[in-house]
Amino acid sequence: MERAKALHTMTVEMTTGMLVLAALAVVVLTWLALSGRSQSRLAGTADAVALWGAVIGTPMIALAILSGFRQWPFEAFMNSVIARNKIFTALVALGFWAAFLCLRFAAGKRLWNDNVLAVFALVLAAGGGAYLVFTASIGGTLAQKPSGFEELARMVVETRRTFALSTAGAISLIVVGVLAPIIALRLPRRKARPGAAGMP
Repeated sequence: MERAKALHTMTVEMTTGMLVLAALAVVVLTWLALSGRSQSRLAGTADAVALWGAVIGTPMIALAILSGFRQWPFEAFMNSVIARNKIFTALVALGFWAAFLCLRFAAGKRLWNDNVLAVFALVLAAGGGAYLVFTASIGGTLAQKPSGFEELARMVVETRRTFALSTAGAISLIVVGVLAPIIALRLPRRKARPGAAGMP
């Protein structure tokens, strides 16, 4: 039990750290893209930070979920409203970050040369970050050790009870899930903006 708890704590901390770093880098990249500085040295550094943060942090979400299941029997999770909420929010966060990686790998650095795609990448990172906040707040409640995210998350939704997505929220997730692979598949046929030559 103690080993499982330590493993879960480690994976959660690594996940949070890597993806918060990636999300901040995406914010910087989007700002640079919208201001016409997507090929600056800062943009190159931020892209590397965002990419590696997401590459390491995204699979860590899955490891954090699996390590969480090792702490208690599966039935205990399914019979807990709060635990079910945590599983749900973690899976949604995983979906957002996986979509971000699909977009980034399909487009390469050209992603930041297109303002529309840059904003879409920001939406994916923001969605993944928001659901990580929800997950962290629920984790603090379960462990009876406030993480500091509780009050922030409860400004949007009460995570201690069962909650259902609004119609608008459900539609938004469906739209993101459908658009991400479509955009990724169409990217090889997109032309880079003038001046973007040499960008991989």
